[in-house]
Amino acid sequence: MSSLAVLMALRVRGRATPAAIAAAAGVTLGEARARVSEAVAAGLADADADRFVLSAAGHTQLAALLAREALDREALDALYAAFLTNDACLKARITAWQLAAPRSHSGGAANGTGDAPADSAEAAAAFADLRAVAAEAREIAARLAAVVPRHAGYARRLGAAVDALAVGDTRFVASPRVDSLHQVWFELHQDLLVTLGRERAG
Repeated sequence: MSSLAVLMALRVRGRATPAAIAAAAGVTLGEARARVSEAVAAGLADADADRFVLSAAGHTQLAALLAREALDREALDALYAAFLTNDACLKARITAWQLAAPRSHSGGAANGTGDAPADSAEAAAAFADLRAVAAEAREIAARLAAVVPRHAGYARRLGAAVDALAVGDTRFVASPRVDSLHQVWFELHQDLLVTLGRERAG
């Protein structure tokens, strides 16, 4: 697990536990803890209870590491344009699903953050549309990983979320309790913005 991967995970997450970093990077919890401890010792991260945040020095170091990263910037720019097109579609489909999904049997939130299965024609159609766009998002993530090898973790996690959606597990739309499609896609977007030195559109 590289220093760049650790610092980027902290940058993207804001406040991250070692477990979250391990999941993001595809490494063991022990390795994630060791790397975070090294970052804290080097002054690149600060401890905040059981979570860690990037320090000012960490932001500077991350920028320096990104500047030295060997990437095909032209290819990445082209893929980012494709990402943005899918991003707009994905957000629209997630919203449509959340509006159409039935309430959870426990009286909680709609299926985007709950566990109840879709049981209406409208919800089923919205879920089918979402899965189609999610499959496209998975392909874009895989193409990004071919240009930016450290993005392989996002591609892996996004693929797992898409696979879960394919068998009807609606928690993987946007539930904060799992590594959902919405969460992983958001993190990938943040990573791309930092890597490309761009600001998120308002």
